[in-house]
Amino acid sequence: MTHGSFTFLKKIATCAGLALGLVLVSGQANAAFPDKPIQFISPFAAGGANDYLTRLMAQHMATELKGVIVAENKTGANGIVGATYVAKAAPDGYAVLTGNSATHGTNPTLYPNTPYDAVKDFAPISMIGFVPLTLSVDPRLGINSVAELIAYGKKNPGKLAFSSSGVGSTGHLAGEAFKAASGLDIVHVPYKGDAPAIGDVVAGQIALSFVGVASASALYQGGKIKVLAVASAKRSSTMPDVPTFAEAGFKDIEISQWFALFARAGTPKETIDLMNAAAKRVLMRPEIQKGIVTQGAEYEYSTPEQLAAFTKSEIKRFGDIIRRLNIKVD
Repeated sequence: MTHGSFTFLKKIATCAGLALGLVLVSGQANAAFPDKPIQFISPFAAGGANDYLTRLMAQHMATELKGVIVAENKTGANGIVGATYVAKAAPDGYAVLTGNSATHGTNPTLYPNTPYDAVKDFAPISMIGFVPLTLSVDPRLGINSVAELIAYGKKNPGKLAFSSSGVGSTGHLAGEAFKAASGLDIVHVPYKGDAPAIGDVVAGQIALSFVGVASASALYQGGKIKVLAVASAKRSSTMPDVPTFAEAGFKDIEISQWFALFARAGTPKETIDLMNAAAKRVLMRPEIQKGIVTQGAEYEYSTPEQLAAFTKSEIKRFGDIIRRLNIKVD
């Protein structure tokens, strides 16, 4: 506020004390945020990267905001259920979505009648991080490389299936891209999150899975799955012995999951800025960064404006991939 504006308000207050009182009450109400519990919504199942990052940010942002944040899972329809919940919530900052590359990347193209608009219905808060995708396989297949997988698939057409966290998820896109590039006949089996998708590989129910490093890392280290490739520009720090898809001969397969915080559109800018500042302080803590990296993710802070621009660019990028591969929702 400029000095002139402040002087003008003082003059108004002299003539209309009630008006000044209303201004003060409004300011006090905003300053009190949060004065009730905030919901942090993960639109995917417990156990995956979306759930982990939701709970991590909820725990530490609660401390920064000096309030209570409750993490909840509202799953279904590739994140549409949870995203719609926040899109229809009151625009007051008390419902926050951990959105991702499905809710704010692929869904707008795959589901043109989705009950939310990924751009217009949300107020971006901050990016959280990125998780490269993996091509993980059942170790009982005896396959140790992408080349061996392709040889096996061509000898056994129609016998391979791959799981992902849902129709239109980044895992689905990566699987379809690999299918098109390799010429393999692979069936997609969608799940309600990375955890159940990779869980059925461990159980021997499905051969392959395209899930994030965060969901595959511990299972890989424990020998319960094999990871043949990561869909990132460089090797993952948590599994440095696993080649990238480019190193395996597929340079165009570079797809990562990403995660970010969104409130309902119309949430006061002061509230968004307050939460963004809290998110930044949390993400700058060395112990938080270490925890995120340990999960196979790369932390990433952004301003609300940067996240808004990034979301729009991702919707376009994924839309182009979906149309090129002719991916349809059954």
